[in-house]
Amino acid sequence: MISVSPAVWRSAAPGRRRAVVIAAEPYAGMLRIEPTGRHAGRRVLAARQGTSLAALLAEAGPDADVLVLSSDEALLTAGPRDLGPGTAVATARLDAGADHAEGIRRLLRALAQSRPAEQRLLDALDAAGRLTLTEALTGARAELRGPGGERLFTPGAVRPVPALWPALDTAASLGVPDGRVTVKGAPVVVGADPAARAALRRRLAPLTSYPLVLAVREGRAAPVRAVKGGSDLAAAALAELFADRPGLCAVTGAAYGADTAAAGADPALHLLFGGPGHRLRFALPCATTTVRSVAGGPVLAGPAPRPARGRHGPGPVVPRVRPKRPAYPRTH
Repeated sequence: MISVSPAVWRSAAPGRRRAVVIAAEPYAGMLRIEPTGRHAGRRVLAARQGTSLAALLAEAGPDADVLVLSSDEALLTAGPRDLGPGTAVATARLDAGADHAEGIRRLLRALAQSRPAEQRLLDALDAAGRLTLTEALTGARAELRGPGGERLFTPGAVRPVPALWPALDTAASLGVPDGRVTVKGAPVVVGADPAARAALRRRLAPLTSYPLVLAVREGRAAPVRAVKGGSDLAAAALAELFADRPGLCAVTGAAYGADTAAAGADPALHLLFGGPGHRLRFALPCATTTVRSVAGGPVLAGPAPRPARGRHGPGPVVPRVRPKRPAYPRTH
């Protein structure tokens, strides 16, 4: 049995009366919606082959928070007339042919890990209009300005769930930063050509272990500093990729979440490159980047900064004194 908490996908607006999960027939019986004081009713609906999302939403009833788990394109889209003004739908695209039970577990785990920090970032953008990105090792600093991304769980609309943003099939984003951003972590690459995806992952693999500083200006990125020897290879690969495909150097957004296709992936801020019009798209994690609403403010996402050393450095080095060996009497 897989437990689903409505807290990870519920709409921001209060007053929804039902929590509904829609999944393919073999998997619907494995799902259980956890009780919540926000929802008076809970239902899991089985999607039979050929059933439309509109028909399932009619069965779900009005004023519902709906989560759709499917690899069927017909179940991932619906028009406003099919929803009604009080229903919010979150769609989770599962990989066709994959183990959907494991995919659902990963998705829900990523949502639970990502949602609190993501909500803090959206709230900070709404309140302050900007986010500050800093990285301690490289000294990189950037600012992300503007209103928060379009709310993903909006009554009367169908939105992809945040944890599936690595699919890059949504325009939802926190915005585009400006300044120097340090990227580090396993890149997320998607596209129609498996060979091209694998080749780009191999070329960017050094970023899993070594940081790279990118200059992001007016929505375009360029590698400016390889922090360690290993990231030289990733810097060269990115520079070559941007030269071959100039459109891919455009940063299309920043998003917070985890790669649901990778087991054990930790949520982090990511820079998004490419969009639905590109055959190859990728996201670069900023795993070591700290996000605040203002400089020196509380940490909203990313690692907490290490305590600062004193102005005079780490202090004197105390020599290690070896204990003297005891003197043994000579024997003749």
